[in-house]
Amino acid sequence: MSPHKTSNITGWLLALVCALFHLTSVAQEATLAEDISSVDELDRLHGSGAANLAIIDQQGNLNQVSARQYGVVNFLSALQNGQQNVLYVIQSGNQNSATSKQLGDVNVAALIQVGYENLILLQQTGYGNSVDIAQYGYQNTAKVSQVGAYNEVSIYQSGNGLHTAVKQTGASLTTIVKQYD
Repeated sequence: MSPHKTSNITGWLLALVCALFHLTSVAQEATLAEDISSVDELDRLHGSGAANLAIIDQQGNLNQVSARQYGVVNFLSALQNGQQNVLYVIQSGNQNSATSKQLGDVNVAALIQVGYENLILLQQTGYGNSVDIAQYGYQNTAKVSQVGAYNEVSIYQSGNGLHTAVKQTGASLTTIVKQYD
């Protein structure tokens, strides 16, 4: 196994054991093992709860992730490849999950989940795409795929069992979804 893969696996395991809640990274080659080296450091960053996991792989310049997870069994996975990609995630509750894949330049995502068993799946490819998703309640799902340039998606879901899927291909497309039960 290559040293790079061993380092990534070690970082993921360390994140699982240490219950990662707050991670801010503005480094091109940041790894969890380098950024979060001990439980004491997590305490200093005001983390709380147990069994939260964040796996983040950034490549390029000026990528940034700011993630906060509260509760039990929250999961975050983000891959950003390109320049100036930004991702903000806040999760509160049990068993929330957010995954993101941003490829290209100047893509932005802001995700908030409060409640239980909420899921966000996001993929952005292109330039200048933005996504803003807020989910409140139980068992809500939002899936977004953006391919192109300057596309915007805004999703607000408040309730239980709400599901939204948006696929944008092209340029300068705007989609706004508001769901309540």
